[in-house]
Amino acid sequence: MRLPHKINELRQEPKVLRKRITVLAWGIAALSFVALAASAVQMPGKLASQQALYSQITLPLPAPGPVTTTASIGSQTAQNAFQVYGNARGNESQQNLQNSKELHAVREEIISLRRSVLRLTEQNRRLSSHVKALDEAVMHKTSEAEMPSASAKTPVEPKQKPATPIETLPAPELLQASAPITTASPLPELKLSEVGTRAAIALPKASNPETVASIPEKASALDLPEFQKTPAAGKLRQSGTRRILRTFFAIELGNFEDANSLESKWQSLREDNPLLLGKLKKRVSAAKVDDSTKYTLTAGPFYNAADTAVVCARLAREKVNCLPTIFQ
Repeated sequence: MRLPHKINELRQEPKVLRKRITVLAWGIAALSFVALAASAVQMPGKLASQQALYSQITLPLPAPGPVTTTASIGSQTAQNAFQVYGNARGNESQQNLQNSKELHAVREEIISLRRSVLRLTEQNRRLSSHVKALDEAVMHKTSEAEMPSASAKTPVEPKQKPATPIETLPAPELLQASAPITTASPLPELKLSEVGTRAAIALPKASNPETVASIPEKASALDLPEFQKTPAAGKLRQSGTRRILRTFFAIELGNFEDANSLESKWQSLREDNPLLLGKLKKRVSAAKVDDSTKYTLTAGPFYNAADTAVVCARLAREKVNCLPTIFQ
């Protein structure tokens, strides 16, 4: 009953348990080292007392003095003459090359023989067809010759047509003499009173012509839907030194020689097209061209490139030069 009680005490005090486990480990290690030392002291004595199973073999060394060669290179006689032989691999490669050449020649011969066999087969087919045609012609001739010739020698009597009676008619003079003379009957008399009079058609009185259909002098323009500019998509929110740029679009309305003509053109275009150009801003850019200044008129901004195409298409109907571009 004391062992479980001790185990519970050790569980409650882990530090004491660790110390005891450490002491136990050191005791086991000390016992192991003692056993190893005892075996090291006792093993050499036992090995020395054992007898050798195999006797030692000794080889006698040659007597001291000059060393002479035992090879046959120094003496060139008929019996021990030597020579350098070629490389066996080289011979094998030459043999393989020769074999490959012969194999290639054999393949060429086989190919030529195949071609000859095909050519002879085609000639045989043609000759067979010619012989068959000749046999058929000979058989046809012999069949015609064997036909009985009696039918060809019998005379053919012409068929006699039955005799038809000839009809005779009297001469025209006799017909006129025998026929009674008839006189034409007089035409009936027509009275003017009996002839029907043409009915008179009453015509309308002369007056100014009335219009029954009207064609306008100028065809009315197509009713196009009102143009609505696309608003900007989303909002730009940024932080830091870098700036996020957005591309705006515009329409180019032409190049002008001076700023006055450009301003007058812009005012006239805005008055004529208030729905398209009324809310747009004007941009003027100048450029040097051949020692003269050219002024370019652009209007914008548009947030969608498709809107510039729509505006240019509608201005083109009024013969106004328009070109989509970038708003700067």
